[in-house]
Amino acid sequence: MADNGANAQFFSQPLPTRMAQLAAEKSTGTLVIGSDDTRREIFFVNGEIRAARSNIEGEMLGMWLVEHQWITEDERALTLLAQGADAVGNLGHILVKRGCITQSELENELQSLTLEIIRRAAREKSPRFGFMGGQGDPQPDTLPNITTSQIILTAARECRDQVAMWDLLGSFEQKASLKLSLESVLGQLELTPSEGFILSRLDAAKDLSALKHLSTMPEQEVVNSLYSLVVAGVVAIDARPLATVKPEVETPTDIVEELVEEPAGVQVDAGIDESEFEERHREERHRVIELAEKVTRIDHYRALGLNPGAGIEKIEKAFSVIRKRYSPKRVDEPHLVDQRANLSAIVDRAREAYELLSDPKARRRYDKVLATVAEQHMATANDRPRTDPEARRSMVAANLARADQLIATGETYLAIQLLEQACAMDPRPEELLKLAKLQMRNPLWIGRALERLRIAVEIDPTFVAGWIEIANFWKQRGHTERQRKALERAVGADPWNEAAAEMYKKLVGGRELERLLRRVR
Repeated sequence: MADNGANAQFFSQPLPTRMAQLAAEKSTGTLVIGSDDTRREIFFVNGEIRAARSNIEGEMLGMWLVEHQWITEDERALTLLAQGADAVGNLGHILVKRGCITQSELENELQSLTLEIIRRAAREKSPRFGFMGGQGDPQPDTLPNITTSQIILTAARECRDQVAMWDLLGSFEQKASLKLSLESVLGQLELTPSEGFILSRLDAAKDLSALKHLSTMPEQEVVNSLYSLVVAGVVAIDARPLATVKPEVETPTDIVEELVEEPAGVQVDAGIDESEFEERHREERHRVIELAEKVTRIDHYRALGLNPGAGIEKIEKAFSVIRKRYSPKRVDEPHLVDQRANLSAIVDRAREAYELLSDPKARRRYDKVLATVAEQHMATANDRPRTDPEARRSMVAANLARADQLIATGETYLAIQLLEQACAMDPRPEELLKLAKLQMRNPLWIGRALERLRIAVEIDPTFVAGWIEIANFWKQRGHTERQRKALERAVGADPWNEAAAEMYKKLVGGRELERLLRRVR
C-alpha cells in the first residue's frame, strides 16, 4: 500500500461514526486506519463503501483463503510467485485461472473478507485514522450486494467506545424515532433480534428510558443497539430532553420483563481486561465469542466454514481444523481462560455437522432440504410478500408446514430458520412458542427463546401455553417465585385450564389455588 498518510486528515471519533459522515457527505476517497505496520483502507465512491483492504497477514486474500480451506499454503506460495511474474494478474484472477476457486466463490470470499476487515477496524480501541480525498488507488467493487447502510450498521455493532455512544445518544431522557418506515428498514437491512425489537417499540416509548423499560435486554445491549441504528441512519435522536415518568404500580409489562429476564447464552467474563492482550489474541477472543453465537443459527456447511456442496475431503479437513483451533483445552491460554463453554459449543456444533455430512445418504437428504429452505428464503426476500397480504399469508403457511416436516425428521436448525422467517412476517403466539421450545434446546439460544416467549404473551396476555412454558423454564432453574408468578398469569388468563391450575396447586397448595380462583373468576 502506498503511504499517503501525509495527505490525510486524522480524526479521533469512532470509526463507524466517521464512516457514516463520509457516506452522508457523498465523499470519494480512502479512509485509512492505523499505521504502515498495521494499515487498513476503506474505499468510498460518492459516499458508497465499495471495498476494503489490509496489510495484516490474516486479512489478506491469500491467507484468508488458506484459513477457509479454499487453497493450501503451498498453492498460496506458488500463486504469489506467479503473481510476481504476471504484471497484469492479481492473486484472485490467477487462482480462478488455475481452477483453485471459481469466480463466484472468489467473489463471495472477497465480500466476506472485506466485511471482516471493516469489522476488525471498527473493533479497535482509539484507532488512528484519516481520510484522503480523491479517487486514489482504484479498487474493484467487492461489496456489490451490500448497501452502505448495512456495512455501517455492521461496523457500528463492533464499537466498544461507551463514551462515544453516549455522546451520540445524549441520555435516556431523549426521544428516538424512525427516519424511515419500519417496512422499508426491514426490507433493506438485516437486523439483529435486539435491533428489531427496539424498532418495533419506538412508537410506544416516549423516551429512551421508557424504551429500556419495555425491553428485557440488559441496559448495555439497548445502548449498543441504539447506537448502531442511529449511526446507520435508521433512527434519529431528538435533542430535546423529556421528563422521565416511572410507573408507580406493577403493570403486566413489568411482570413480563421480570419473568423473561435472563443473561445471554454466550459466556464472557466481564472482569477480563482485554487491553492486556496482543491484538491477534484480542481478535481471536472476539472471533470465538462471535462464532459461538453464530454457529447455533447456521446450517451444517456454514458451521464448518464451507459452502454447500463442498467435497468430503474439505469437510474432513474443515472439521479437523476447527477441532484443533477451538479445542476447549485452549482455556490454559490467558485470552481464552473464560471461553471453555464457547469453545465446546463451536467444536460440538462442528462435530454434529461433520457426522451428518460425512454420511452420504444423510447428506443427500440434507442437501435436498437445504435447497428447499434456500428457495423459500429467496421468496421471502423479494418484494411481493412485503406488499401483498395474500402472498405474505401463503409464504407464512408454506414456511410453517415445511418447519413441521423438518421438526419431525429432526432437522431443527433448518426448522428454526423457517419459523424465524414466518414469525418475522406474521408473529403468532402459537408459532412463537414452537420456535422458543426449539431454541430452548441449546443453552446459547436461551436469551433468544425467552424473547420469543415475551413477544408471544405480549401479543396475547391470555396465551396460557406461553405462560406455562415460562413457568417450566423457571421451574427447571429452581426459581420458584418467578415460576409462581408465571402460573398466576396462566390461571388468571384461563381459570378453567386444568393443567395450569394443577401446576399452581403442586407449587403453592390447594388453599392458595382456591384463593387465586376466587380472585380471577
